Amino acid sequence: MQLHQRVNAQNEGKKMSPQSTSKIAEKILNLIRLNPQLLLSVVESMTDCQAILLDYPVKAIPRYGNGKPPHPKLYEIINKNRNAYKRALKSFLSFKEYLLKIPTESADNSQEPSWINGWLPGLDAVALYSILCLNNPKRFLEVGSGYSTKFARRAILDHNLQTKIISIDPCPRAKIDLLCDIVIRKPLEDVDLGLFDELEAGDVLYVDSSHRCFTNSDVTVVFLDVLPQLRPDVFVEFHDIALPYDYSSNIADRYYSEQYLLAVYILAESNKFNIILPNCFIGKDSELNNILNPLWNEPKMLKIFRFGCSFWIQTK
Repeated sequence: MQLHQRVNAQNEGKKMSPQSTSKIAEKILNLIRLNPQLLLSVVESMTDCQAILLDYPVKAIPRYGNGKPPHPKLYEIINKNRNAYKRALKSFLSFKEYLLKIPTESADNSQEPSWINGWLPGLDAVALYSILCLNNPKRFLEVGSGYSTKFARRAILDHNLQTKIISIDPCPRAKIDLLCDIVIRKPLEDVDLGLFDELEAGDVLYVDSSHRCFTNSDVTVVFLDVLPQLRPDVFVEFHDIALPYDYSSNIADRYYSEQYLLAVYILAESNKFNIILPNCFIGKDSELNNILNPLWNEPKMLKIFRFGCSFWIQTK
C-alpha cells in the first residue's frame, strides 16, 4: 500500500478530505526526498535493525549456481581436493553410533543438540562433531554461538575431549552460556585479538558471525586481522558459505558478502590454507554426498537435511 493510501485509510471516517490527506502524504514524501536519512532514522527507531542508504542500485541476483553453472575457477580449485573430502567423510562414519543417539528434536531452551534446529543443517552438524572428535583440540573458539555450541559440547562429553569452549557473541541465539568455559558477550571488533594468538595446531576457530563486510565489522576483522595471524594447522570454519556457488536467491535480500572475501583468498591461490571440507560443494556432488548414506538412511535420520553450508579450511 502506498503512503498516500495508508494516510487515507487511517483517516477513514474522519472529517479530513481525501485531498487534504494526499497533500499531507506529498509533504512527507518531499521531506524524505530532501532528507533520506530521516527515513532511515524512522526505520531504525521502529526495529532493531541498522538501515543503510546506498547511492546506487544493487541487483541482488546470484551470478553462480541457482540454476546457473558454478564459478568455473573456484569449482576447479575446490574440486582438486575431492579425495581428501572422501577420506574425511568416510572417517565421520566411525561416529555413527554416537550421532544416532542425538535427538531429532529438542526444546529451544534445552542444552541438548538436535538434528532439526533451524540453524545448523545435518552435514554441518556431523562435520563439527566429527572434526572435534578426530582432533581433540585444546580450544574451540566460536565467533557466533548457538546450536554449534550444543553439538561441540556433546562431542566433548561423549568422548571426554580436552576441548575448552570459548564463545564470542554479543547475543547468542540459544542459551548456551552454561556450555561454555569462557564467555565473551561483546562484538568481535571490541575483543582483544591477542586471544587468537593462543590458538595452536589442531585447535578450531568456528566463525558464524554477521556475514557482512563493512568498515570495522566482525567479518572485516576476521579476514584482515585474525586469519593472517593464525598459526599453522589451525582448523577454521566459516558458516553460510555456498562456494563455488553464489548465495542462494532465498537469502539474496540479506546482502551477505563474507564468502566473496573467502573466494578472493581461494582464487589468489596464496598457499595460506588447505580446503578441508566445503559442505555446500559436497551437498551438490552425488558421489561425495552419498558417502554418508549409512548414516542418512537410518530411520531416525530420513527427515534430516543432508546438505550443509560450512566451509572448513586448515591454515598452513
